[in-house]
Amino acid sequence: MNFKLFSAVLLSTFLLTLPGTAQQIHTYVSADSLQVGDLFDYIIVFNGTYESVEYPGEDNFGDDIDVVSRQRFQVSSTRDSLVYRLQFFGNDDIVIPRQEINLQMTDADTTLQTNLVPIFFKSTLAEGDDEFRPFKPIFEFTRAWWPYLLLFLLLAAAAYYYYRWYMNRDLEPAEIPESEPLPPPDFINPMEQLQQEIKQLPKVHTLKTEEDFDQYYIDLGDAIRRYIKRVYKFPALEMTTTEINNSLREELASPKIISITRKVLNEADMVKFANFQPGNQMAESVFNKAKKFIEIANVVDSSKIQYLKYKHDVKHGIIKGNKIEETEKN
Repeated sequence: MNFKLFSAVLLSTFLLTLPGTAQQIHTYVSADSLQVGDLFDYIIVFNGTYESVEYPGEDNFGDDIDVVSRQRFQVSSTRDSLVYRLQFFGNDDIVIPRQEINLQMTDADTTLQTNLVPIFFKSTLAEGDDEFRPFKPIFEFTRAWWPYLLLFLLLAAAAYYYYRWYMNRDLEPAEIPESEPLPPPDFINPMEQLQQEIKQLPKVHTLKTEEDFDQYYIDLGDAIRRYIKRVYKFPALEMTTTEINNSLREELASPKIISITRKVLNEADMVKFANFQPGNQMAESVFNKAKKFIEIANVVDSSKIQYLKYKHDVKHGIIKGNKIEETEKN
């Protein structure tokens, strides 16, 4: 927390109304118009008497905002503030929802709410940038039809003579060789696939050009999406980060998996879609998040992967599984 931010918190706290018995909540943001990847401060200032106060957690700001850090300033026994350092990943205007402040007092506990805070999306496209402008209209030209008719007649004649030859040829019985049954395919573990794909990514210090960073983020994000598709059985490669998070919630996935998935894919999407230029430090950060994803998924998804292997073995006759077959038919 730098000196300017600390001074701003002190100033916003001391400019509150005169002390009284009623609790008051004030909310401030350092910017109301943001581009993808921008950092900004969200400040909650509380004025009142209490024994203890519980501020909102890191998962209360929505899918388009990540919490980078938070720091608390208690100016006096009746004035308290908390500064959240947030990073914006949205591609449209959003509203930060009301945050609940839980207070414990001598006579009773109470809950206060902050105001709604609108955040406006600011496009990263510069004026006059033609790369993303609409194409010019396509003009249609008349085409000669007779070559297509001639080609059709030639193909029809060739098909007719082939049919006559095929019907009049001398048929000889062909011996059908006996073939040995193919061995059942091995079960491919999605976690081992993910670990192998992450291991094959280039080292961060070798990334030099803009194309190197773009391909690195694309490959990392797609590896996570392929794992989710294999384990949770929905088309994650064709879905946005928000759609993936919603589908994970519908599949009753672990909150830890949902949280780390959002963090990894948000950072990958920022480079892939928002024309954001990362550096080696950010590439190292997203690689560490991917390793954290593997660490969490290796624990919370172990039973799902074991079940996938069981279904594979039953399908290919490696083991018997009457119960699972009856359950799926019903």
